[in-house]
Amino acid sequence: MRLTKFSVAAVALGLVLEAAGVPAQSTDAIPFKIGISAPVVTIFPVWMGEAGGFYEKEGLKVEVINMEGGTRGLQVLLSGEIQAMHVGLAPAVLANKQGADLRLVTSTCNTIPITMFTKPGIGVGDLKGKTFGISTFGSETDVAISILLKQLGLTRSDVTVSQIGGSSQRFGALIAGRIDVAPLIEPAITLAKERGFNPITDLAAAKTPWIFDSVVVSNSYLKANRATLTRFVKAYVAGAYLALADEAKAKEVIAQKFKTSDPKVIAATYDDFKRLMPRDAAPSREGAENVLAQLEAIGTDIGSRNPADYLDLSIIEALKQEGYFAQLDKIYPMKP
Repeated sequence: MRLTKFSVAAVALGLVLEAAGVPAQSTDAIPFKIGISAPVVTIFPVWMGEAGGFYEKEGLKVEVINMEGGTRGLQVLLSGEIQAMHVGLAPAVLANKQGADLRLVTSTCNTIPITMFTKPGIGVGDLKGKTFGISTFGSETDVAISILLKQLGLTRSDVTVSQIGGSSQRFGALIAGRIDVAPLIEPAITLAKERGFNPITDLAAAKTPWIFDSVVVSNSYLKANRATLTRFVKAYVAGAYLALADEAKAKEVIAQKFKTSDPKVIAATYDDFKRLMPRDAAPSREGAENVLAQLEAIGTDIGSRNPADYLDLSIIEALKQEGYFAQLDKIYPMKP
């Protein structure tokens, strides 16, 4: 049997995990449920961890559940039905203000990857009175709408904001004419352009520091289950490294998970992932500071303005000190 370069790499990583005391396969796999807000590019490491077999190597049985909205997903997280939620900082800040105690432990996107689309014929100057689609109230898309309106001299009372669901649902609502404006993320951005919708604002172009998507857990779970969470983070980061190094494998997973064979959509989604994914998977302190400042600027009562009350980088830092990232760099070198 012929082994590819990355098949050998996967075997090598398995040996690294075993050396660390983690069995390559476990008959008593630890259940771990993680919610995603929608199938979008910024949750890609979750799928790559699965595709690379890294969860199994870490002794985990991971279930990925689509919550169709970050705010809704955090409610499920707080109920204890899932162990982690893939969501941005803004919803976590709002949840903590209401009594939760959430922490971000990794990040896949330390900027805002949204492009705002309208139906043809609607420009930036035509937004008053229009209907905007978001995932859920309090979500990253909801905050993005508020920031855009403030920049344009409008308020939420000037428009209608409707909860639609994830990026693909918002795109579907835009196609159906149920909304006039939709904040979209890849792969929906490329699909919207192909269908002739109007990209009125590319928030990603500004490269504004932010934390748009991350792995969020309750502080109590983090303290009580650090070893399990560390296993998950290791597998998750390994998935990200595999995707960054093995374009063919990553595109295969994109095609499968996003149910597309369109080479333009697949390529754009992969390129966006490479552009957005922080190499160390760490949430940005600068991004956190900006999220908190922007929430206050749009009139949100956030409670604490200290990023340390929302970020916990202890697992990422411990893995760096143990040499885990250095091992991944050797196994999955980035192409020049």
